[in-house]
Amino acid sequence: MAYVDLNPVRAGVADTPETSEHTSIKERITPRFDLAQAVCEQVKLDALLRFDVPVKPLLPFEGAFADREQPGIPFALEDYLSLVDYTGRAIDPRKKGAIADTQPPILQRLGLTPDQWLAQSTQFEALHRQQRRSAA
Repeated sequence: MAYVDLNPVRAGVADTPETSEHTSIKERITPRFDLAQAVCEQVKLDALLRFDVPVKPLLPFEGAFADREQPGIPFALEDYLSLVDYTGRAIDPRKKGAIADTQPPILQRLGLTPDQWLAQSTQFEALHRQQRRSAA
């Protein structure tokens, strides 16, 4: 997952993961796409005649392993962001790009304190549901 999220950086198309287009990391940081809504709109436009499979959004990060079946990713999103940021800074001479050493850590680049990030990541669904209602 980190490899795919870093592809635009490694290709020299984006400076950082959060500024890359069409990646799951950007969608997790700033959600813009509602898959279920997009499928419904395509069916209404007759652009998609039918859609007989379940709509599957990005898996949520669950924070840790648990003694139960876990439908999400057993990793904290903040840890994943840090992992991608750290990995993206590693220079590979076979690749065009890397996250510059002069870039601050990812949470700082996003303008979030650890407390703000914690609130956003633990209340994600409620916060974005409220934003969607306000936009409608």
